[in-house]
Amino acid sequence: MNIFRISLLLLLSATLAAQSVTPQARAIHNSAIVVDTHADTPQRFLYENFDIANSDPKDIGHVSLDRARAGNLGAEFFSIWADPETTSGHFAKSTFDMIDSVYEQAARHPDRMMMAFSVADIERAHKEKKLAALMGIEGGHSIENDIHLLHDYYRLGVRYMTLTHFKTNDWADSSADVAAHNGLSDFGREVVREMNHLGMMVDISHVSDKTFYDALEVSRAPLIASHSSLRALCDIPRNMSDDMIRALARKGGLVNINFNTAYLDRKAYDTFAHFRDQRDRDIADMMGLNSGNPRRWEMKRAIQQRYLAQMPKVGIDAALRTIDHAVKVAGADHVGFGSDFDGVSGMVPAGMEDVSKYPELVRGLIDMGYADEDIRKITGENLLRVMRAAEEVAGK
Repeated sequence: MNIFRISLLLLLSATLAAQSVTPQARAIHNSAIVVDTHADTPQRFLYENFDIANSDPKDIGHVSLDRARAGNLGAEFFSIWADPETTSGHFAKSTFDMIDSVYEQAARHPDRMMMAFSVADIERAHKEKKLAALMGIEGGHSIENDIHLLHDYYRLGVRYMTLTHFKTNDWADSSADVAAHNGLSDFGREVVREMNHLGMMVDISHVSDKTFYDALEVSRAPLIASHSSLRALCDIPRNMSDDMIRALARKGGLVNINFNTAYLDRKAYDTFAHFRDQRDRDIADMMGLNSGNPRRWEMKRAIQQRYLAQMPKVGIDAALRTIDHAVKVAGADHVGFGSDFDGVSGMVPAGMEDVSKYPELVRGLIDMGYADEDIRKITGENLLRVMRAAEEVAGK
């Protein structure tokens, strides 16, 4: 296929996509600062040598500068994570490497992307039509039980930390692991207080229920769930109960809805849980046999796609239902977007395939009767409010 035909197909695709979004939806969406609080794209930067300016239409990733511009994405919190199992013994090194990968992308593309460390930076990037790149650490094990490392990460631009990942660490219990501390340990409480002191938002996605309530009790600043969905619609420990999001809202916090179909739909979760272990073994075997093969990441995605074909179809309506339920329970001031893009093995809803599709969510909210003001809150204003509150608590 020649380059002219590829360009024509891309233009046609973009035209058809634009036709599905009404002028009203487009106007509301374009007037907002859209914020996504969690994307795992740095693992692609670091391990796959992925360039965020990649415009290859065959790339099956979820985040690129072209897609961000098409979706009017104003700010992305890039997830900085060190695998709790495979990077044990060198969590900090892995964390610093991933932080560096985000800075490298911003340095490559200063005309389209800038590092951001505050609400003011996000607003400035929006005015300059650049993607504001922020960072959140996913998993408190990255601080290696050392408050000094927490300070270092903040100085480098980390603006939230998820207290646990899928493993319980030395001071906080995870929702996906055996509890060891009955929530937060004394040191864990100290970590939360120090995050308040720095102005780093406290993220309770992935944590156990008791860890959540302990963090809520200790923190003087509002909490966020950077990428969580709801048990009312998909009853799994990784999601939040209605009581939890009400408690979060009472203290000014924010739940950012995760678009992983296994967290939006219980049938999808059950199917994923059934094949997950075998899929992970297949990937580990392939990676072990191809450690020096530059195509190993492409081969990994092929395995993921093979298993993904077994999943039940889940559409964008599932994401909209989840957002709507959260608003009905907690109010429009306490809901946002936390996609988990590039971190869910391709398990995203049909119609919400990447960051270019955010206008579709706005169209859906309009169709559901949402006021313009509430839509702007959900798309980004709520996060800016909570981040500003964290800055103010630190200032005191």
